[in-house]
Amino acid sequence: MGERITSHANYVLYHIGETQGHNGVGFLIKKHMAQYVEEIVGISERIAILKLNLPNYKDPWSIVQVYSPTEKSNPETINSFYHNLNKAIQEHAHKNLIVMGDFNGQLGARRAEENTTLGPYMYCDKIRSRNGEKITNFALENNLTVLNTVFKKNKKNMWTWISPDGKTKNEIDFIMTNRNRHFNNFSVINKLNFNTNHRLIRAELSGKQTKNPRPRQNSGNAKLGKHQMEQLTEALRDKFKDFKSYTKDLKVQEKYNWIENTIKTQAQVTTYTKIKSNTWLTTTTKKLLEERNKLISTRHTQDRRKKLTKISKEIRENIRKDRKRSRFESIEKYTRCYKKAINPLRG
Repeated sequence: MGERITSHANYVLYHIGETQGHNGVGFLIKKHMAQYVEEIVGISERIAILKLNLPNYKDPWSIVQVYSPTEKSNPETINSFYHNLNKAIQEHAHKNLIVMGDFNGQLGARRAEENTTLGPYMYCDKIRSRNGEKITNFALENNLTVLNTVFKKNKKNMWTWISPDGKTKNEIDFIMTNRNRHFNNFSVINKLNFNTNHRLIRAELSGKQTKNPRPRQNSGNAKLGKHQMEQLTEALRDKFKDFKSYTKDLKVQEKYNWIENTIKTQAQVTTYTKIKSNTWLTTTTKKLLEERNKLISTRHTQDRRKKLTKISKEIRENIRKDRKRSRFESIEKYTRCYKKAINPLRG
C-alpha cells in the first residue's frame, strides 16, 4: 500500500492509497500547524486518522478522513468499510472526534428519532439512500452530529457533488463530530481551482475550548407542562418506593426535610429537561428513546454499537406505527368535522 509524506512551500501533504487517481485519502496540513501534529495513522486507502494537540484545548483531537464505497458497491464491501471505520475509531481516536469525507450517500429528510445526530437543515431533494442509512446509523452509534445539517444555508450552497452532465446535484460529503458546540460555522466552498466534480466543505472550529454552560440553580416559578408533570410524577413514584428504608433512622422533621428536598430536586431536574412534544408517541416508544439516549452516553464497545443499531430500527418502526395509529384515531374522533380532523394531521 502506498503511503507518503511530501513537503511543499506552505504545506505538508500526507496520502495513502494503492492506485493513483483511484480511492486514497490524505491530509493537507499548513506548515505552521505541523507543530501540533501528534501522529498520522494510515488505516487503509479509505480511512486515515490525524491526531492533533491544538492550543487552547485541554484534550487532543482526532480527525478521521474517509472515502466510502459507492452505492453500487456490494453490501459486503460497504459493511466491511463501516466495520473497519468503527474499529479504527475505537483503537486510535481521541476523546474529541471529527469524521469527515466523501460518504457517497444521501441523507434525505430527518426522521423524528434522529434529532440527536441530524440538525434541522437537510438537503431533502432526494430520499435517503442505502448508504444514507449507513451514515445515519454510524453517527447515532458514535454520538456524532452531522455539521452540514446544523447551520442554516441557502439550498444552492448545500450540495457537494454534481454529475458530469451537470444535471444532478447531491449532498454526499459530510463533516460530523461529537463536539459540535465547539464549531462556529459550516460552509461549502463554491469555487476551487481544481478539476473535480466535488465541492470543498469546511467546518470552522473555535479558537478556544467552549466552556460548559453553568447549570441553572433555581427553578423559580417555572410552570411544568403536561408531559413534564407526567415525568415528575413517575420519577417521584420511583423515589418514594424505598421511602421507609431511606428514612427509618430519621426523626419526623428530618423525614419532612427529606421529602421536601426530594421533590424540589426532582422538580428542578424536570423543569430543565427537554421533553418531546410528540403527544402521539406511545409509552413504549418513549422508553426506547430514553434507553437509546442512555446507550449513546455509555462507553464505546462493539456490543453497544449492535444494541444501538437494533434499538434505532425498533424506534423507527414504532414511530411509524404510532403516527399511523394517531392519524386513524384523529379521523375516527372527528369524522363529522373536516377542519378538526385535518389540523392534528398537519402536526
